[in-house]
Amino acid sequence: MVIPDITFRLAKENAQMALFSPYDVQRRYGKPFGDIAISERYDELLADSHVRKTYINARDFFQTLAEIQFESGYPYIMFEDTVNRANPIAGRINMSNLCSEILQVNSASRYDDNLDYIHIGHDISCNLGSLNIAHVMDSPDIGRTVETAIRGLTAVSDMSHIRSVPSIAAGNAASHAIGLGQMNLHGYLAREGIAYGSPEALDFTNFYFYTITWHALHTSMRLARERGKTFAGFAQSRYASGDYFTQYLQDDWQPKTAKVRALFARSGITLPTREMWLKLRDDVMRYGIYNQNLQAVPPTGSISYINHATSSIHPIVAKIEIRKEGKTGRVYYPAPFMTNENLDMYQDAYEIGPEKLLIPMQRLRATSIRDCRSPCFSPIPPRPAI
Repeated sequence: MVIPDITFRLAKENAQMALFSPYDVQRRYGKPFGDIAISERYDELLADSHVRKTYINARDFFQTLAEIQFESGYPYIMFEDTVNRANPIAGRINMSNLCSEILQVNSASRYDDNLDYIHIGHDISCNLGSLNIAHVMDSPDIGRTVETAIRGLTAVSDMSHIRSVPSIAAGNAASHAIGLGQMNLHGYLAREGIAYGSPEALDFTNFYFYTITWHALHTSMRLARERGKTFAGFAQSRYASGDYFTQYLQDDWQPKTAKVRALFARSGITLPTREMWLKLRDDVMRYGIYNQNLQAVPPTGSISYINHATSSIHPIVAKIEIRKEGKTGRVYYPAPFMTNENLDMYQDAYEIGPEKLLIPMQRLRATSIRDCRSPCFSPIPPRPAI
């Protein structure tokens, strides 16, 4: 579900919210309803008598949405205006995939009456792979680890030829977009005696993604320099202007907690300095980057289990998770690194709750991931009446 900022304003005012006819909007404004920035043009559409509309209460909408999510976990939500404010690529993002880790600019195809292409648009190929955070932190060279992952995913993108869907083939060829994800965050934190959502966990997560981002961008810049080629539209992006890097140049960022500083030092990881970001900015402005998108954190269900890892960047849902695997029957997956001595580090998502821990962790991760990450919201189930 795509939700613009105007929806929250109307809910705050306990106002009625207009639902516009997509057919009328396209007929009047010459573009699909999904390509219009609703928050910016809501009042204009509201005043247009040629656009049919019905009304619902904005608060009732959110109430119904919350009930459905509590019951089923669906729908996933994309906050349209937040996404586009953070988007460094020219163009508008108007949709995501089911798990909501892919946020890329796309363009629609046009067809004639026989459904032959008049114009082939650009759609999205999900070229995804995830790193095991515990293994990355144990790696003797984090830069080489990330470079190998980025080059591997880029090879997948380069070798993908989805001729059956020309718009996806065109989009993939133009963007070289990939999505490097992460998993086993909770497992690694627990192994190191850090509670998920604690100040140390927030500190580690922030600087882990900060470091991964530098190495991912550096590798993509090297690919562009080696190949003499960038993604289509690089010149119009905030990478080309250097504006993207402003957030990293305000200070020499260092971990706030001694425990996290010790973790990176023990792993032999040099955190990117302001000078490193300045050099990277200058190199990117000169050579470009090859990949339009570099990081996306998917939910990683089954692949996490076979990697002896916790799912994605989420907290566990149970200390021992039970899954039904086809004809195999029930399979039991204990959380990685769990022992009798560290059980208190394995609070599940329902025990942790969203307000104090999950939401701050998700917000921190969002600062460095320029595609998206797929968060899971785990409301505390109601206790039975006694």
